[in-house]
Amino acid sequence: MKALRISSILALAGAVLLLSGCGARPGPSSSPAPEAARDAQSSGAAASPGSSGTAAGPGSDAAGQAPGTPGAPAAASGGSAPAAPGQTAPGVPASSVPGAPAPESAPKAPRRIGELVYAEGTVTLHRGGAAPRPADIGQVVENFDVLQTGPKSRATLELDPGSPGGAEIRLAENTAFYYESALSDDDTRRTVLQLLAGSVAVKVEKLADGGFNVGTDSAVLGVRGTTFIVNTIPDGALLVTCAEGRVEVTDDSGERGYAQPGRVVSQRAGESVREDLVALETLADFRVAWVDDGQKSLEARAPRVIAGLAGRYTEALPSFEAAYAKLKAQGPVLEAWAVAREAGGEPRFTDWIPEKKTVAPLLFDCLAALFRLERPLFRLQELSALHDRGVGTGTLPDGRTTGAFFTAYRAEAPGVADRLAYVRRALLLFKWASAGSPLGQFFGSKAESLGSGGLFLED
Repeated sequence: MKALRISSILALAGAVLLLSGCGARPGPSSSPAPEAARDAQSSGAAASPGSSGTAAGPGSDAAGQAPGTPGAPAAASGGSAPAAPGQTAPGVPASSVPGAPAPESAPKAPRRIGELVYAEGTVTLHRGGAAPRPADIGQVVENFDVLQTGPKSRATLELDPGSPGGAEIRLAENTAFYYESALSDDDTRRTVLQLLAGSVAVKVEKLADGGFNVGTDSAVLGVRGTTFIVNTIPDGALLVTCAEGRVEVTDDSGERGYAQPGRVVSQRAGESVREDLVALETLADFRVAWVDDGQKSLEARAPRVIAGLAGRYTEALPSFEAAYAKLKAQGPVLEAWAVAREAGGEPRFTDWIPEKKTVAPLLFDCLAALFRLERPLFRLQELSALHDRGVGTGTLPDGRTTGAFFTAYRAEAPGVADRLAYVRRALLLFKWASAGSPLGQFFGSKAESLGSGGLFLED
């Protein structure tokens, strides 16, 4: 995979390094068949929320969405609005939906940044320094936390909706992502979301001078305020559909496509992005057919896809483990920063200079390995479920059987995920401790070598 070209990273005054289906139908855990979704659309039985922070009731599917699709984001925060053709239809009354807002006469507490406002099924939060735990409504998902949904599970996260650059993010089943979101000095919000697996539906409020980017396996999405859905498949295929506004999609080779109403952007594994004309009223059916075709292609090519991801995982793991061991040796420093941060401390430019100089190169090495490892790790989870059904069995280039590989993978993957979370937590703490330190230039000067997935955000 070619490295993403990333520029203007980590400003001198405030360095920040950012790590960064809707229709996916993995395995036997699928939601109802496409015909059922279309029937629901025509009958008006399926519903999606019409207000921010309200999600479709448990077990429901958004009208016209492919199986496993989260309901498309509400047209506007705080109130219902007609859905665009090809998107979700107006939902049931808000008062009958779990988590619906209280009547206007009742006081409402403001949403917190990164608050989980809907959860259905198995939703897991993975934060460095703690064991993975179930996440439910009201849970705050912080920068660099990994939020993951299991089979037949969905979730909705709010990032300051109603404000410029704010967003509502809905996760389909078998989806995993993390993000960083921050306000700059002029109160413009900038966010980068790293989609590790699965599919999301996103509504981004109109931006001023902020930004909202999404990183996938082999492309970066640039958003300027819009409603869109991102479908991915474990072999790296990508579909971006847009109900309003426009999304710029740039692949690893620098090719660009623009998703907007009437035009979709797709990318098959190993190919460049392409644009296709699709009428808005047929968009939902197009998305269902695209995902179905992608899943069939994946199953036909499963041995090759498994071999490729297993090779990337096996190659990246030793370098990550070596870098992690060196960073872990700085645990006392990281914990001192964690205690100070939890106590509400405000670090100064001159604090912890020797410690930051020691941690910076170790953290960089960890991140360089992390970006190569994390997507294969999560993609192999999806392929493991397929393999359990007998899809993709065979022998890997290194002589191991796929069965032996997945047995070893399942045993070590939870520990690897814990160590990846530890590195993300170290990044969060280093960002806090840097407090505008010129050490941020260290990351900026070496950003190009981090490769695909290494999206950065100036603070």
